Amino acid sequence: MNRRDVILAGAAALATPAFAGQDLGGIRIPASETDSQLRGLSATGGKTWWASGSKGWIIRGRDERQDPMRIVGAEELDFRGLHAFDDDHVLAMSAGPGQASQLWRTRDGGKRWTRVAVNEDPNGFWDAIAFVDHRRGFILGDPTEGRFTVLYTADGGQTWTRLPPDALPPADDGEGAFAASNGCLAIGPHGEVAFCTGGGGMARVYVSREGGRYFVALKTPIPADAPSRGAFAVAWSKRRELWVCGGDYKAPDAEGANLAILGPGSLEVRRAPAPAGYLSSVAVHGKTVMAAGLSGVLVSYDDAPFQRVSSAPFNTVRLSSRKAGVLCGPGGSIGLWRAG
Repeated sequence: MNRRDVILAGAAALATPAFAGQDLGGIRIPASETDSQLRGLSATGGKTWWASGSKGWIIRGRDERQDPMRIVGAEELDFRGLHAFDDDHVLAMSAGPGQASQLWRTRDGGKRWTRVAVNEDPNGFWDAIAFVDHRRGFILGDPTEGRFTVLYTADGGQTWTRLPPDALPPADDGEGAFAASNGCLAIGPHGEVAFCTGGGGMARVYVSREGGRYFVALKTPIPADAPSRGAFAVAWSKRRELWVCGGDYKAPDAEGANLAILGPGSLEVRRAPAPAGYLSSVAVHGKTVMAAGLSGVLVSYDDAPFQRVSSAPFNTVRLSSRKAGVLCGPGGSIGLWRAG
């Protein structure tokens, strides 16, 4: 098993054929426009969103309308990362070994795409992309030479520089990030940077409260005693809490810790009680926390306990407000969430 594939066998069969056209827990699921395994997702504010996935597919959406497109010359790439600066300006990151990890840009809403970066390290594998603002951003890659790869840009993604190796603790044997939802890397409200890992015997979060200058590695309560298990995604709240989610993608309904939280200034990642099941993405807006995976969708409002609101399988969730968000997943599925 290659943890970086993070594709459950037969997952596409779980997607839209069973749930298309339904409203499950306030999640409206329109019919799929592609057969792509969608993992990259970015809500630009309001009703506009972008999604990306396998077979080179990119989708520009507004409410239930989906405008699918394939980047010419990138039809074989798996675009697992996505960052939309606005409705028209988007960076799409493919994940794969060596030069299969690439970065493409559009400034005109997808009419034209330009390749702006290629991973030249044959041992490298990009997992996620995240931005502080329109200029400063990071790409996370799996370990090479014993430490995770963290690339930094100060010019909106035109050029990238690897952070010095001594900025990060050594990676454990078998430890890696999961390119499951572009969620294993997150930027906090004051420029904090965090990423999460698994597969190396323990699930950890690497946290930098200094904008990426130095990271500390903290153990989480999420099991990681197999290559398919660990922490899959992180998200910061405005209260400077760091939420962590994960589980075992080969056993999406298994028991065990699947949510955890790191308090502001704390060094202890504590388990957060939640219904069981594998979660690959977590999002926070105000006091609303939503987590999603192949086991379904969980929501907590105003620090209340998590409740399962849908059994529909998704890979990724992004919130645009406390009561609205977008999800994407297997078989080109899109979910539009509005709280009741």
